[in-house]
Amino acid sequence: MRLLCGEPAEGATMDNLTEKTEQELRETKVEFPKTLDELNEIIKQLTERNHDYGTCVYAMSIAAVATFNYIGSKLGCTGFQASCADLDILRRTRHYEDGFMITDYNKLLYPQYWDDEHFPTKEQLLEKNKEQLAKKAKQLLEDSNGSTHPNIIEHWKMIAGLST
Repeated sequence: MRLLCGEPAEGATMDNLTEKTEQELRETKVEFPKTLDELNEIIKQLTERNHDYGTCVYAMSIAAVATFNYIGSKLGCTGFQASCADLDILRRTRHYEDGFMITDYNKLLYPQYWDDEHFPTKEQLLEKNKEQLAKKAKQLLEDSNGSTHPNIIEHWKMIAGLST
């Protein structure tokens, strides 16, 4: 069976999700359900079990990844399409309206990644995104109703002035 998240760790299969501890759920590698019944069984096991503060986190992510894998396999999505969908999920769930960046700290272990492309400074990020951020800052300034802290207003003015 093809897995999105790599090979399952020893003892970290999708079997019996109702009995797994938080740590076991965290280590579970999510398979590609081949049928809607398999997907529904995963969701059923995860929603009908008892949860605590930690296990509910992994129940949500396992169900989401199983659904993602199921849909992706049914639609025949490429790895690139899946990576775009990954980022769109983050954009939608975190309400990232003006862009975002994911940094893989593992890259710090290898000298070829010690560059501005992989680890830009805030000044480089502002420069690269100045047009869209300036537009947003101008809009925020227009919409400000007097309750915004003066330091934030000054910061928005600085960013608004970045566009040419």
